[in-house]
Amino acid sequence: MAAAVAGPAPATGRPGFWACLAAIRRPELYRNFVVHLFVMAPGVVAMCLLARRVDAGLGLGRWIELPAAAWLGAAMVGLGGFSVWYVYGYLFLAGQGSPGTHVDGGPTVLVDHGPYTLIRHPSVPGKFLAAAGVGVIFGSPSFLVGFLPLLLLYSLLTNRYLQEPLCDQRFGELYARYRRAVPMVVPRPSGVARWLRGQAAVDADGRPSVGEPPPAARFELLWYLLGLAGMILLFASLALLASGWAG
Repeated sequence: MAAAVAGPAPATGRPGFWACLAAIRRPELYRNFVVHLFVMAPGVVAMCLLARRVDAGLGLGRWIELPAAAWLGAAMVGLGGFSVWYVYGYLFLAGQGSPGTHVDGGPTVLVDHGPYTLIRHPSVPGKFLAAAGVGVIFGSPSFLVGFLPLLLLYSLLTNRYLQEPLCDQRFGELYARYRRAVPMVVPRPSGVARWLRGQAAVDADGRPSVGEPPPAARFELLWYLLGLAGMILLFASLALLASGWAG
């Protein structure tokens, strides 16, 4: 499968595990990780710092003491990041395009097999686990119980109302069938059974490509950033309120 790294896989191909990991060398893929590393990750760290202020205001201590928290949190971040790496590589190779419509236009072939047989957004669990790991490292109960669920809601809303309408426009009725057959983030038993048998969700294998990737949906990235900034401001306000209560 090493040859698959030189270019996107054909529409009928199901990329192997190592090919998905090796695909990180392609700029269309690693540009997505740049956004996560230099925008999303610092945003999560900022939220954890604000959450520590909330913890102090509420008189909450660490749930897990160091160094155990550091080891556990690092393992969660590593496992979550590895999951996102694999899922993005799979979508890039099988979908013949960047995983992010906001970076390089997105995939040109509907992918309904592999991890996409289980749920429509298989990168979300990995991102959630990694963010939770950061919260464990910081030892913030407020982040894990309050901020993290809001982050998950933010991710689900942006996926549903920013990404999926673009997929509707690009793939039409085929994507509508896929959305009806596959849940967003919690797999159904029938989906798990299809995945174990190596079956596709709606038999989209072999469908022709929609053509060249369209221009990047920059408005999507703008809304991501605005949403992230809005949450940081919300959490900063909560931290100030908590500090006032403590005083």
